[in-house]
Amino acid sequence: MRFLVRQRLPEGGEVMQDHVLPMAGVVAGSMEDPPRGPVVWLGGCGNIETSEYYMLFDAPDQETIDECVQVLPGLIACERVMSVDRKTIGYRLLQSMAATYDGPRDPAGDTTAG
Repeated sequence: MRFLVRQRLPEGGEVMQDHVLPMAGVVAGSMEDPPRGPVVWLGGCGNIETSEYYMLFDAPDQETIDECVQVLPGLIACERVMSVDRKTIGYRLLQSMAATYDGPRDPAGDTTAG
């Protein structure tokens, strides 16, 4: 399962101390918990001016990721997100939606015409 974790550092927070080091602990710590883990960091981005960070993780379930990220200062949310690749239902859903979008349209923009 994929999860989007959002974090905003507290006023005066330091990137290394309050973001990078706790995240290293989240990922490394999950490797030590074989029955439930691992939590795998897939990527992320952030805005240094606003101290907001967005991270994408793969985890076995919501409980596992919630437990891991609770150590993050300024945690905003940890939400399950849709993942799309050839192995997921999301891929077929997107193909179907794209076919509908590419279908015939009338001049008024109605995509059901045809």
